[in-house]
Amino acid sequence: MHTDRPGNIVPYNMPHGKVVLTTPMRILIVDDNRDILDLVQRVLAAEGYDIITARNGIEALQREAELTPDLIVLDVNLPYLDGWEVCRQIKARRSVPIIILSVRAEAIDIERSRAAGADDHLFKPFEISDLLNRIERIAGMPPK
Repeated sequence: MHTDRPGNIVPYNMPHGKVVLTTPMRILIVDDNRDILDLVQRVLAAEGYDIITARNGIEALQREAELTPDLIVLDVNLPYLDGWEVCRQIKARRSVPIIILSVRAEAIDIERSRAAGADDHLFKPFEISDLLNRIERIAGMPPK
């Protein structure tokens, strides 16, 4: 039995009687705005993702190093280190998909996100369905 829902450990029967277990995708959400952080955490957890949170740039780097998330949703305007610097430092260590969230919607800001190594740039305010679609696309998951 298998489900494409990312949330549960699911036995998947393989040829020759082997069983492979899948685990939920681990996502690090980084935002200093408690309301946005809580909303995104609740929605993604309800979708079955394993959620880690951080509220500033330094905490984001620590959580990423300790818990190696599969994908990161990262605000730009963070205390201590901005999201672009966090993105650069993480991408210098390993390849992990990063979606930048920002109220900054100018072309120069999108270019800064790309230059930092971000895989996508989503403007605040945003639709939750848009965030979910981007996560699924970047993770290579089939659309629901």
